Amino acid sequence: MSKIVWVHNFDTSKNPSSGVFMFDLYNQCKQSGMEISLYHISPSFNPVKLLKQIVKLRRDLKSFDIIHAQYGSATGFVSTFARGYKILSLRGSDLFKTPAITLAEKIHISIGNLLTKLAIRRSDKIVVMSDNMKARVKQISSKKQVDVLPDGINLDVFKPSTIKSCNNIFRVLFSSVAEYNPVKRYQLAKAAFDIFNKRVPDSELVIMTGVAHNKVCEFVNSVDVILLTSTHEGWPNIIKEGLACNVPFVSTNVSDLKQIADISNCCFVCNDNPEELANALYQLWENRFQQNDLRHYIQEFDMNSIVTKIKNLYY
Repeated sequence: MSKIVWVHNFDTSKNPSSGVFMFDLYNQCKQSGMEISLYHISPSFNPVKLLKQIVKLRRDLKSFDIIHAQYGSATGFVSTFARGYKILSLRGSDLFKTPAITLAEKIHISIGNLLTKLAIRRSDKIVVMSDNMKARVKQISSKKQVDVLPDGINLDVFKPSTIKSCNNIFRVLFSSVAEYNPVKRYQLAKAAFDIFNKRVPDSELVIMTGVAHNKVCEFVNSVDVILLTSTHEGWPNIIKEGLACNVPFVSTNVSDLKQIADISNCCFVCNDNPEELANALYQLWENRFQQNDLRHYIQEFDMNSIVTKIKNLYY
């Protein structure tokens, strides 16, 4: 049987929530009987450090048959110098350029984006989160084999609550735990909500900050809609969790969300315009007593199904 290693850059000692979805998938794969090792690297854009990492990785991973990088940028680039069959999983921000404010940030992001492109060309197979990402990869390397394989979700954990809040406040959940993330564009979400709030004063914009991992499902069930205003996404996990709990979304045009919005009467994909986003929120508020059946849209993302697809990548 092939020896498999996942190469990642998620440092839980500095950020306990870092890579939580990768580690959840890893644990599920292990429970299913798959033999997978983890290998952590601290990527650097310094050419000397980058070379040292390549040398160390080639030495440490020489006995492995399949090297699966769990991120692009320097992590994916370094992994392509291993000797085995190379798979690269792209998450979103490693493929798309993140908005930057300072010159240093712009340089950092540009180098990371360049290393991702090099990693794509040097890998044997690419795994992405969405059809939208697949199209982008094909623009970089048209003949590359690309599989769409989003992160999984535990549908036994995330499910609609039988107990809903009795208050009359219409709760809008901002899609990020932080206001300062430039990808998530909190200011756009706040501008849209402020317009909506003038029409519906009994409404509240909430952020899921400081919520324990085992309380996320309860929190998601307590809101009426998820507002996502990102510049780009892989396949946003908060939207999966919401749909699993029958909570609709209003979003900018990212990932594959338009595929759902086009066939749903309670999910909306809008232009990057506060008025348009606010109007979508208002439509949901007008139909707030409607029973939504959204869970079926993400049945294919069930963790057991994703684990099976992961196995098919290797065997």
